[in-house]
Amino acid sequence: MADLPPLPALRAFEAASRLGGFARAAAALNVSTSAISHQIRGLEASLGARLLDRSTGAGGVTLTAAGQRLLDATVPALAALQAACADIRGQPAPLTVCANAPFSAMWLARRLAEFSARHPDVPINAITHDQPDFQHHAIDLAIVHVKLDARRPGDVMLLREEVFPVCSPALYEFASTRVCLCRLLQEHHDNSPEIDWRNWATEFGLPADFPSKIVTYSSFTQVVGAAVGGAGLALGRLPLIEPELTSGRLVRLFPGMSRAASWCFVLRRAPGRQHPMVERLVEFLLAEVA
Repeated sequence: MADLPPLPALRAFEAASRLGGFARAAAALNVSTSAISHQIRGLEASLGARLLDRSTGAGGVTLTAAGQRLLDATVPALAALQAACADIRGQPAPLTVCANAPFSAMWLARRLAEFSARHPDVPINAITHDQPDFQHHAIDLAIVHVKLDARRPGDVMLLREEVFPVCSPALYEFASTRVCLCRLLQEHHDNSPEIDWRNWATEFGLPADFPSKIVTYSSFTQVVGAAVGGAGLALGRLPLIEPELTSGRLVRLFPGMSRAASWCFVLRRAPGRQHPMVERLVEFLLAEVA
């Protein structure tokens, strides 16, 4: 233990690495920027290695190879200390869960509230990111949207979506016989052919000029909002639109017509550490899907 760096130096290093700069780390730790700089210089001197490269422009920092190695050890160690201290004080460490914005809003948020009701002593933080950064955001469990062939060892399959055309009840009668005259709503996608109306042209016998009727949104929540409002036909993703189907705000245009999504949602635990409630949350979410 005699060779370990001082805890304040490790906290300063972790904060600067996570937040990308000395000034932001200083604000987070409520100390001066010079204090952060002094702590990290001392840490580098004690280890005999440069940990952070300073940017000459915007005042940011980037990790060196040695810095990344130290950060990989520092983050779980500080998290374990934080959890132990919180437990001793009778203040359990928060369980931080991450997912992308559409999935969080349309499927996960309500279920996290239900899980919290079952475990009222465990504070829960729900954050939204497309690609979780376990170190910088102290994420305990991430629900990640990945291609089926891009799953990692340790990923747990949560669900694979089903895609099919939907519309508002007010539009159903017209749309069921005149798809070619309807506005077509879709989300921007990367390599997801099943949510692109161009790949459904054969099923509906769409005319050559139909792409002019497509409105592309940046997120699925926008697509659903437009469809519920009667703006056009959407390619719905189940189970994300389950509440809209159950309530009748959306209806399937042609029951039986659907495609399996080429992407799936997986559960990914934080590497190197585990919150004591992670396994219970994993079991709860899998039971919800089942």
